[in-house]
Amino acid sequence: MTDDKLQRVIAGLNGHSQVRAFEAAKVVWNDTDVRLERPLIRTLKQGPRPFNRAAAAYAMGVVLHRPRVVAALEQVVNDTSENPRVRGYAAEALHLNHRKKSHDVLLKNLTDPSKQVRFWCAYTLGQMAEHRAIPALERLSVSDRRVVTGYHSVAKEAADALEGIKANKTHRGEQGCISCIENDCQGRSC
Repeated sequence: MTDDKLQRVIAGLNGHSQVRAFEAAKVVWNDTDVRLERPLIRTLKQGPRPFNRAAAAYAMGVVLHRPRVVAALEQVVNDTSENPRVRGYAAEALHLNHRKKSHDVLLKNLTDPSKQVRFWCAYTLGQMAEHRAIPALERLSVSDRRVVTGYHSVAKEAADALEGIKANKTHRGEQGCISCIENDCQGRSC
């Protein structure tokens, strides 16, 4: 990515248009550059509007499998003062880019007051094949009828996650979750 393109992406993520912010996030998916790590984290934590922060979380989901990125996403999921939409995007972003601690963060937030946070935590825990989530997901699958706009109910998402976990259709190996990047920390604090 050229320096000019990098600056345009960062400006787009932090701009006044939601469409432009998410278009910039899509550019990150298609042209990953490690130099985006700090600006993405900064936007995730300090972006001027919730949609800017949500776009940063969206961009971080697939492309930057680095410990600092994962730690920033975990912090946002745990931040109850943050907009639920941003927290939901951060929870979803952890599904392919996480560490062992991420599992605990998502488990804790299955009981969050926000339906968006519960929905995306259920989705991600299902993708992780996190067996410790089964009791909480079973409760949600029979009790949480709140619908997330554009999707379906938290109950349905919890039931889908349960099905994936029980069928072991998700990314879990003999040693546990194969997407955890814990070993990438190499003794450093993530």
